[in-house]
Amino acid sequence: MPDGAADNATTAEPTRYGFEFRGTGSEYFRIWIVNLALTILTLGVFSAWAKVRTLRYFRGNTFIAGHAFDYHASPLRILIGRIIAVSLFFGYEISAAVEPIYASAWLLVIGVALPWLVNASLRFNARYTSYRNVRFYFHGRYFEALVAYVLWPIGGFATLGLLMPAARRARDFFYTNNHTFGGRPFHTQFSAGAIYLIYFIGVMTTFVTLGLAFGGAWYGGSRVLKYLHLTVNKSLITGLVIGFYAFVYLVIVSIAPAIHTLIVNLSVNHTTLDGKHRMRSRMWAPAVAWITVTNALLTLLTLGFYYPWAKVRLARYEASKLSLLMDGDIDAYASDVSGTQSAVGEEIGSFFSFDFGL
Repeated sequence: MPDGAADNATTAEPTRYGFEFRGTGSEYFRIWIVNLALTILTLGVFSAWAKVRTLRYFRGNTFIAGHAFDYHASPLRILIGRIIAVSLFFGYEISAAVEPIYASAWLLVIGVALPWLVNASLRFNARYTSYRNVRFYFHGRYFEALVAYVLWPIGGFATLGLLMPAARRARDFFYTNNHTFGGRPFHTQFSAGAIYLIYFIGVMTTFVTLGLAFGGAWYGGSRVLKYLHLTVNKSLITGLVIGFYAFVYLVIVSIAPAIHTLIVNLSVNHTTLDGKHRMRSRMWAPAVAWITVTNALLTLLTLGFYYPWAKVRLARYEASKLSLLMDGDIDAYASDVSGTQSAVGEEIGSFFSFDFGL
């Protein structure tokens, strides 16, 4: 072999498979309105069936490489899970009303139960989700959930929010690193500095925007009153005040989805499947904030009837920005995984898995 021949060898580029959501607002509206009516008529009992119908619609309309996801859950098991969760809630409310000191004991009970509820819910939703007849699974353990969902948030509150970014990072690690696809693991890993930077940008954007808004309102208001010699119309003042507070509110509600989007991008872009296939998310934070805020406004203005279109609109955008970089052909991989997923078959039959709406 001539010298340097090895240097000419090239590695095949990964194949990009983009996600696509094919549902429409009008289709989902018909499902949503029936779900809503039956849930009201049955005093909430039908909500378990409503959730299954909704998830089957959204996952069944999410495609990658020409194939859709599927959802196979039993509504009855969701109903049982919700009865357990509601029982805990009402037990707390009744005990606290009878004797406030009992509330502390119930908070301890809920804190102890929360990791189990989280694991059971995540395990349930994963195991009943499939792609090309290959099931997902969740392997989280009680102590891991206790750390991610109880101890880290307590640390965040105790430090006045300083540990909240680290708590969110721990939760993302717990969620992603305990999921598998046909027994093949997902894994994500990113630095604490990266997520702290996102929160820092969010906090600084909030303070700067609000500072400019309040400063501008104070300066502008004083100038108006000065030049008009306090004879300005009261309705104009009222309109300006309402407009100012509306602007401040929109800024505040836009920051949360923007931060969430940046964190999702960070986590997904560091996620691998089976140690070699990579995930990619290219969502633009201002776009998600715009979609979230306008969805909320349109839903409010239509007395809730825009909600189906709002949910579909966001799902379509999120799917369009998500992709999978496969080291090889996705058809061959799916067939290979399908042949080895029987190793988790017995675990999928576990009784202690419910959906609690977490």
